[in-house]
Amino acid sequence: MPPMKERSSERIESLNVDPDRVTFFDLSKTGVCCLYKKKLEKGAVVSVKINDLQLKARVIYAIDRKDGARTGLQFIDTSPEIQKELNTLVEGFSRGIPVSCAIIEDSNQ
Repeated sequence: MPPMKERSSERIESLNVDPDRVTFFDLSKTGVCCLYKKKLEKGAVVSVKINDLQLKARVIYAIDRKDGARTGLQFIDTSPEIQKELNTLVEGFSRGIPVSCAIIEDSNQ
């Protein structure tokens, strides 16, 4: 496995757990890592909902596990307004404000 790249922004180590959908962790201003029930194809574009904020994200990697696939997502096509809201959510979560996340659709775009 290649060495991990240094992240460009602070990350949050753990996030909500929704046993019916996906477990999210490593949330940052640029992406999120999750344990998803199925392996998504690298390069696929998915919609991610964080609280009331909907974002597009590209699958950077997906590694099979017995309980699903560890999936790295990079946020894409974020407008300055959306990026500002995302930054506020990440900073708020680091101070203890609850954050809810879900992959709401997946599609190869």
